Amino acid sequence: MQGVKDEINKRPEKTQVTWDGTKYTLLTGQTIEKIIPFPAAGKLFHNGEEIHSEHIVQPGDAYEFIPEGTLQGLIWELQVCPEGSKATVKVKRQPVGRFKLQEDIPEVQILNLEELITWQDVPEQEEEPSKETFYKQLAEKGIVHGILPDIWGKILAVENAADIVVAESTPPVQTQHAQLIDYVGKPLEDNQQKDGKIDYFACKLRVCRKDEVLAKKIPGKEGIPGKNVFGQPLPVEQLKDFSFKLKKNIYISEDGLELRAACDGIPVRLGTYDYLVENVYIAKDIDLSTGSIDFPGDVLVVGDVHDGLRVYSGGKIQIGGSVSGAELKAEAGLQVIKNVIASKITIGEKHVFRSRLYQDMQGIYEELELCLAQVERLKQASSQTPVGPLLKVVLEKNFPNLPKMVEDIAKLMNTKDPEIISDELKVAVETLKHFLVGAGPLNLKDLIYLKNALKVIEHFLAITENLIPQNVLCDTSYIQNSELNCAGDFNCSKGVYNSNIRVQGNTKVAGVFRGGELYCGGNIYIRELGGSAISPTTVKTDKDSKIKIDYCHANVIFHIGKQLLRIDESVQQLEIYREKGVLKMEKLKWNASSQLV
Repeated sequence: MQGVKDEINKRPEKTQVTWDGTKYTLLTGQTIEKIIPFPAAGKLFHNGEEIHSEHIVQPGDAYEFIPEGTLQGLIWELQVCPEGSKATVKVKRQPVGRFKLQEDIPEVQILNLEELITWQDVPEQEEEPSKETFYKQLAEKGIVHGILPDIWGKILAVENAADIVVAESTPPVQTQHAQLIDYVGKPLEDNQQKDGKIDYFACKLRVCRKDEVLAKKIPGKEGIPGKNVFGQPLPVEQLKDFSFKLKKNIYISEDGLELRAACDGIPVRLGTYDYLVENVYIAKDIDLSTGSIDFPGDVLVVGDVHDGLRVYSGGKIQIGGSVSGAELKAEAGLQVIKNVIASKITIGEKHVFRSRLYQDMQGIYEELELCLAQVERLKQASSQTPVGPLLKVVLEKNFPNLPKMVEDIAKLMNTKDPEIISDELKVAVETLKHFLVGAGPLNLKDLIYLKNALKVIEHFLAITENLIPQNVLCDTSYIQNSELNCAGDFNCSKGVYNSNIRVQGNTKVAGVFRGGELYCGGNIYIRELGGSAISPTTVKTDKDSKIKIDYCHANVIFHIGKQLLRIDESVQQLEIYREKGVLKMEKLKWNASSQLV
């Protein structure tokens, strides 16, 4: 007890406070039992540790109080860019006072610093600038536009120094001029347009399809003027616009932004905004200088088509000269004024394929229908015999060509023509191939599989008949050692020699047809048919075709549907036709004294 009294006696009677310029040191008096810090004014430390809450005072305790950073005064400098793009203010704070702890501490038990601390102003501090002063300076500088909100609040929040943007100009929205996106190429030069005619070879020929986009316009947008901080306008460029100039076979989309081809052809850019599409390709000759031609529209060749070259046209081909050792394909028709020698010609290729497919499928349908009828009759007579062996016997005896016909038609199924070759048709043909070719008949347990395939083929024939083209014409003068396939009619004014001609429509030869083979799906007229035995001549037609020959040499063979006719001696005024299902032939025996006119 005596020791505690001694410790208390060592403490000063009153609390002692000293200031060294940065902190206060407190030596607590004998009456002090607790001390309460005041964080808003500064930090209180005991033995180097900060005191955050009420603290029990022990004998001999000493405390340090460091006043909080003092409030600061404001100074600023307003700066404006010469062009008026923005205005900034450089802000600084300077100390103007501090918190002060009174030195005369009363003799109390609880020392509450908040009751003993006051604010001391620096005597030299001038009156602090106001918000009104700041905005008055803005007006004096001429800053009237783009002043940012709550600038004064940002200035007051600066602790040391900062650059603050006070006002910003409103930048202009630049004008976006209308733009052209071209898909054709550079405009033609003067040397590519002679006497108003286009030099296609110089233009580096390319083709386009109907409705293809040739050029596109990206619309422009008017600009929006801006304004600097002085309130002065910032101008923009005037909008530059353009319009397409419509020429031949061109149209503009409904929104007016796309220039499209009205037909297949050659797209030509005459000027910056001038376009046209040529739907006819014109050439003097097709030779090594032009190369082969593949054009979606009509092709007009003033001269000849030379060896080793080809001309493909999505329309018609007209040739004013001759064709030698070349290949011609035209979907809509062909006219050759002079000779066709050792060439391959296809008119309406897609329709040639469809016609062949239709005819071959029709042949299979007719054969298979008869075959199945015979098998069913045999099955009724011999119910214990499986249907597979019966089918094999009937095929081998009465329909030996049917398996080969099915194999050939199966190869055609690989052709891409989805408009007529359906998945259902492919399955039907595969079914026929599986059960009719090789040992397939022996695997058949029920005729229902073949009957279902037959129904699919019947449906195919019904819908495909209308797809055979009309008014496709091949008009020639002279053909020799060539191959020709035509989906429409075939005319020849002089003669056809040693050539294979396949025509889906009618055939008219005003001269001689000698050597080779003619297949015609329509009617035939030939002035003179056949010749020496060295060049055998064969004519194949549908069963209902009508044939008229002014003069027919001996040894000419006719295949009328499935019937065969051989002309053993020369005749004139030969007519072959079918009347009430019966094939008839009328002829006059050749009179050596008469001559063909």
